[in-house]
Amino acid sequence: MILKIQCQSSTKLTVINMSNDVYWKAIVAQDTAFDFQFYYGVKTTKIFCNPSCHAKAPLRKNVIYFEDTSSAYNDGYQACKCCKPERNASQDSGLLKLLHVCRNIEEHTEGPLTALKLASSVGLTQFQLHRLFKKYLDVTPKSYIDQVQLNTLKVNLRTSGSVTDAIFESGIESTSVIYGRMNSHLGMTPKKYREGGDGVQISYAVGITDLGLVLIAATNKGLSFLQFGEFEHQLLAQLVSEYPRAEIVLMSSKNEDQLSHWLKLLNLYIDGTSIDLDIPLDVRGTAFQKKVWDFLRSIPYGKVMSYGEIAQAIGAPKAFRAVANACAGNNVALVIPCHRVIRGDGAIGGYRWGESRKRVIIDFERKNTSIES
Repeated sequence: MILKIQCQSSTKLTVINMSNDVYWKAIVAQDTAFDFQFYYGVKTTKIFCNPSCHAKAPLRKNVIYFEDTSSAYNDGYQACKCCKPERNASQDSGLLKLLHVCRNIEEHTEGPLTALKLASSVGLTQFQLHRLFKKYLDVTPKSYIDQVQLNTLKVNLRTSGSVTDAIFESGIESTSVIYGRMNSHLGMTPKKYREGGDGVQISYAVGITDLGLVLIAATNKGLSFLQFGEFEHQLLAQLVSEYPRAEIVLMSSKNEDQLSHWLKLLNLYIDGTSIDLDIPLDVRGTAFQKKVWDFLRSIPYGKVMSYGEIAQAIGAPKAFRAVANACAGNNVALVIPCHRVIRGDGAIGGYRWGESRKRVIIDFERKNTSIES
C-alpha cells in the first residue's frame, strides 16, 4: 500500500487520512513522532500546541485539530509558550524547495516528469535534488514520482472509464511501464485492481486470543492481514475495503490446516509458550515501509528500540517520523513486531491496536525472554 505524503504550503510533511482517534492518541502519548504533522488547539484557552506538548492534556471534547500553524492563527489561536509549535526546526531553503517539488509532482497530470526538470524548476542540479529527497524522505525523486503516480492511479482505476484513461489521467507517460510497477506494488495488474481484486482469493479466519478478537487473512503466497479488534464485522470491513471485489472467503477445508496452524502459533506466542512466529508474509507497501518492516523482524524477542534508533540502523537517521508512519501502516500485528518500537524518551508510544495491548505484549515478551524457540 502506497504511503501518500501530501506537501502543503507550510513547511511540513503531512501523512493524510489519519483519523481523529490517531490524533488524540498521539496527544495523550505526547508522541514526538507526530510533531509538525498536525497541531491541536484547546477551545477553552484558544492555545494551539504540538502533539508532544508536556502541558496537561485537555479534555478531548475541547480539542480541535489543525493541519498547519497558519490555520490555527487564522482561527484566532495563539502558539503555546511551552512547546513553541511555530518554531519548526525543519524550516530551511532546501526543505522549502523540496516541498515545492513535491507539490509539483502531486499536481502534475500532463506529460512525463523527470528529476532534471523538477530540479531546474527550483534552481537545483539533479544531484542536489536527489540529495534532498534522500535526506528528508529517504527515497529518490524517481521513487517518489512512482509512488504518487501509483497512488493516483489506484484512485483513478476505480473512477475512470477505462484502464488506459486512468493511466494517462495519473500522469503516466505510457501503458507499458505501469504494468510492472503495479505488479510489484499490488501483486496484480491494473485491470485486476480496477476490478477491486476481482479473481484474487483471500481466505480469513477469526479467533479469540488473550489480546482479544483477531482476524487473520492470507493469499496463496502468505499472511497479509492480522489485526485485533472488538467486533468481527469491523475487522472484516477493514479487509474488504482494500479488495472490495476480491473473493474473500472464510477458511475452507483446503487451507484450514494452514490457517489453523497460524492461529495456534499466534496463541502459543501470546500465552508465552513459544517465541516462534515464523509465518510467510504477502504484504504490500512502499520500498521504505518494507525496509522498516524487514528491520522490525530482526529486533530480538523481548527487546525494544526507539524510532530514532531504527532510523539510524537503516541508514536514514533523519527519518524517524517516517519510521513511525511505517509502523502505523503495518497490517500484520505481532509477525511484523511494530510493538517493539517505543519513543526515544522511553515512553511506550502509540500502537495501532491500542497502547494497552502494546504494554501487555512488551511485558510478556520481556518476562519470557528465557524461553528457547
